[in-house]
Amino acid sequence: MRTPAFGFLALGTAFVLAQPALSQTASLAELAHRRSVYLLEGDPTLRYDPTTVIVRFRTGAAEAERAALRRLVGGFGLRSLDAVPGLELISTSIPVDEAIALLRPHVEYAEHNWVVQKDSTIPNDTYFGLQWGIHNTGQTILGTPGTPDADIDGVEAWDVSTGDAGFAVAIIDTGTQWNHPDLDANIWSNPGEIAGNGLDDDGNGYVDDIRGWDFYSGDNNPTDGEGHGTHTAGTVGAEGDNGVGVAGVNWRCKLAPLRFLGPSGGFTSDAIAAVNYCTIEGIRVSNNSWGGGGYSQGLYDAIDASKSVGHVFVAAAGNSGVNTDVSPHYPSSYNLSNLISVAATDNRDALANESTWASNYGASSVDLGAPGVDIASTWSGSGYVWAGGTSMATPHVAGVAALVYARNPGWSYAQVVGRILSTARPAASMAGRCTTGGILNAFDAVDTGGGGDTTPPAPPTGLSATAGDASVSLDWNDNGEPDFDSYRVLRSTTSGTGYGEIASGITASAYVDNGVTNGVTYYYVVRAEDTSGNVSGNSNEASATPSGGGGGGPQVLFSDGFESGNFSAGGWTIQNGDSFISTGADRTGAYGARIRRTSWIERAVSTAGYSSIQLAYSRRTSGMDSGEFLWIEYWNGTSWVAVESTRSTGWADRTMALGADAGNESGFKIRFRTNANRTNERADVDDVEVVGTP
Repeated sequence: MRTPAFGFLALGTAFVLAQPALSQTASLAELAHRRSVYLLEGDPTLRYDPTTVIVRFRTGAAEAERAALRRLVGGFGLRSLDAVPGLELISTSIPVDEAIALLRPHVEYAEHNWVVQKDSTIPNDTYFGLQWGIHNTGQTILGTPGTPDADIDGVEAWDVSTGDAGFAVAIIDTGTQWNHPDLDANIWSNPGEIAGNGLDDDGNGYVDDIRGWDFYSGDNNPTDGEGHGTHTAGTVGAEGDNGVGVAGVNWRCKLAPLRFLGPSGGFTSDAIAAVNYCTIEGIRVSNNSWGGGGYSQGLYDAIDASKSVGHVFVAAAGNSGVNTDVSPHYPSSYNLSNLISVAATDNRDALANESTWASNYGASSVDLGAPGVDIASTWSGSGYVWAGGTSMATPHVAGVAALVYARNPGWSYAQVVGRILSTARPAASMAGRCTTGGILNAFDAVDTGGGGDTTPPAPPTGLSATAGDASVSLDWNDNGEPDFDSYRVLRSTTSGTGYGEIASGITASAYVDNGVTNGVTYYYVVRAEDTSGNVSGNSNEASATPSGGGGGGPQVLFSDGFESGNFSAGGWTIQNGDSFISTGADRTGAYGARIRRTSWIERAVSTAGYSSIQLAYSRRTSGMDSGEFLWIEYWNGTSWVAVESTRSTGWADRTMALGADAGNESGFKIRFRTNANRTNERADVDDVEVVGTP
């Protein structure tokens, strides 16, 4: 490492977010807008305004109707966006997703007031212009002009992600000045420990290890009096866009200081203890800008064991200018799948070869290069300095590893390592000198278009379609995936083909299509989209034929042939445990619902506004004894009313006219149940339909 005689002075300015003063004469719209801005400034990760909805009212909707719809979501009109007729921004006092779901059946569309950002994420940190490794514009660094774009494409990566404020990166080094003004907000806090009580609250063997541990001195204050660990920590995760100092590769991670190096070095046993600490605490990335000594099976085994928590161990390749294929450097030369060995490059994309040190390399023992010459970062004493070496290259990679994990929280260590290595930017200086022949590329590592998380979510299941008057109501099962973002709805007038997208960005598992014509049969599928932009395949197809209205003919209020193959399709409920879908129960579709062993299923259908309710279905039973039946019932808002009881063994199509009390009911339900109590006794149903007259 090289540290010149001069450094940067720390800026002492502190920024405190204060809620803006509000004029007593300001309008409600002005107050609401200021509130929205305040929320955004307080949470830069906000995806949409949680207090407003963009709505387009239907053509001809009277102001009284619009006012009623605003009241429906507990809000009022904020702004008319009248270049588009009927378009308006309204407030809501209920959750936005709930408000959108309530409004959509009655308006042209209702949608989130999304947060968007500038396409180039340049932070306002004082010395960011000196951080050529993240953003090289050709600027001159300590007398050496750079080559534009000889960097890690950090700014481009920040357009995709600036990190996860809850993701921890261990700095295994000389410690970290945890109260440095450019690091303090990003210092890790042990969630299992209570500060100052003199106890090992989480049982990990360390007392009051609130912010990590000092294995060198054997105490809970892993601060840094030398600067090296603080410098690497700043490159990994200095607070970004805070108007002070430098920006870390990862603005929002948590830095866990683990000190094991003193003024003259440290012991392998303490390094092992630090790695084990990561495993115990579930820390999935560590920066290791150190090396030397002989091969240690103990350290090898500790790094290998850390795979159990998905740990990625990023190691400096060393500064002796040697080929580590021939002359190994440890720990960077350990052949472990969760270890990344990092060489250093300069601001012209050359392998570092300074007057006092040169980067190690190795076609099979070093993985990739990263910026490591004249790197500006934090230093102990709350200052900033230049420093160089593979020690300074390594934290660039550790920061990107944390970005990749934050972008893909369900990934394994192998996926993270593979992603970083497979997206390395080819460079002539690295050809034949590392396994990838390239230099770290943060943007390609985290970008969806360049790869990132490329696994699409599972297709939605259980799609059903219910016809209305010039409308079709759709509902399906929640996706349930941790990185789920939204749904897309597609429609066709031909079964199985010709689908066109009619809606996107839907967060509820329901949608009402008001853009249809009575008498035409429409076919629908739904797709899921995740936070990385991956889109699933199609759900099952559902169809409906809107008709009637205003006193017209009968309309289908609900239909389900169970073709989805998923028993919870369309809101069907399994009440006590042993109902299921079976291909052996098919009638006219691919599937039917099978009910057995004293179970039942039910479905709510709104008949409000309809009369002359008819229930149609197909049914059969198998193996039932005397006294055992399949009952078909409906709920009239007060009690269950039996429509039919049977133990007929052959398929039969039934259409039953229900009583007048089945109409005009928002609480109407249908139910199929049996008292059969042996495994080989069952009832099958299929092709259920509820029809009403407006």
